[in-house]
Amino acid sequence: MTQDLFDSITDQSESPVASSSKSIDISLPPKIVDVEVVDNKSKSLEIIELVSDEAGSVNNEPEISPDLPANDELKSSNEEVNTQLETYPSGYLTREQREARLRQKAIELGEDPDKFVTITEKDKLDSIAFRDRMQTDARMCGYAKEAEEDPSEYMDMTVRERLISEEIIRRSLEEDGIISSWLDTDEDWKKTVSILQENGMLW
Repeated sequence: MTQDLFDSITDQSESPVASSSKSIDISLPPKIVDVEVVDNKSKSLEIIELVSDEAGSVNNEPEISPDLPANDELKSSNEEVNTQLETYPSGYLTREQREARLRQKAIELGEDPDKFVTITEKDKLDSIAFRDRMQTDARMCGYAKEAEEDPSEYMDMTVRERLISEEIIRRSLEEDGIISSWLDTDEDWKKTVSILQENGMLW
């Protein structure tokens, strides 16, 4: 009986024990489950491109070529040119235009254009008294008109001396950066020029 009891206990220990939980057979290798591979490199590139696009949209300023002036420089240059143009008196002629006019006058007077426009040292000295001599000739025109005589017989200066003296003064003023001067603005001087002009002593 003792042997029967021992055999009964042994049989019970060898029989499987019921369990509410599933048993895991650790002797088998782990089962590999299909997992979707994530391409982190691709994602990283997408993120970098996105950041680059956003940065580009913020810094969307056009590049300025180093060979071209910036807008501020162009604006400053245009303002400087406009300022210079505004300072020119009405009817202002450049040096080249004035020389062409002098040559044309020389042809009208039957003189050599090259000699007519050539400024000598004597011309420069004579130009010092240009204004006074011009005013004297203008007064003589008035006296000659009253006496009904030819004004040219009383003139102190020739037509060339008047024109060249004025040209010398204009060039001297332009070298000092002066465009508009008493030659263009002085009212008394304008009257002097007008009298000589009416009597054919200038242009």
